[in-house]
Amino acid sequence: MEDTLRSIMSERLIAVGADEPALAAIRKMVEKDVGAVLVKRGNRIMGILTERDILRAATKKEGVLALRVREITSRRRLVTAKPDDPPLHALRLMAQHQVRRIPVVEKGRVVGIVTERDLVTWLLRRPEVILDLLSMDRPAVSRDALVALLTELRLREQI
Repeated sequence: MEDTLRSIMSERLIAVGADEPALAAIRKMVEKDVGAVLVKRGNRIMGILTERDILRAATKKEGVLALRVREITSRRRLVTAKPDDPPLHALRLMAQHQVRRIPVVEKGRVVGIVTERDLVTWLLRRPEVILDLLSMDRPAVSRDALVALLTELRLREQI
């Protein structure tokens, strides 16, 4: 398996217009069984609307369902990655910017999205990467023994 975002990202992109009512975005999220949608203005992605954005707006404003998507979408700068970036780069970006989803952009066009769940699934299939991230100075057991243990756990749980 190639270790790039291209190999783990979802190409299933779901978008809504910035000027659509929030209710239309919520219906689309429920219909497609997703926790977020890309927000477009014309042909340009301007942000991501998440379930959390909707809940935050609902605690601050009455009539959230009638608001426009752009009114409840987080105002954060959109963090993106490239398809050939390594998964750990996306993990660092998520931690640095405190986001759970990152659009993957190639030649100015969104070609996929990588989520925190995608990265966790990738990590669970790469126990050696987990161990490298832990970088223990004096491990109680050998690195190879831990890799074997994590591999066995993965097989048992069919991840």
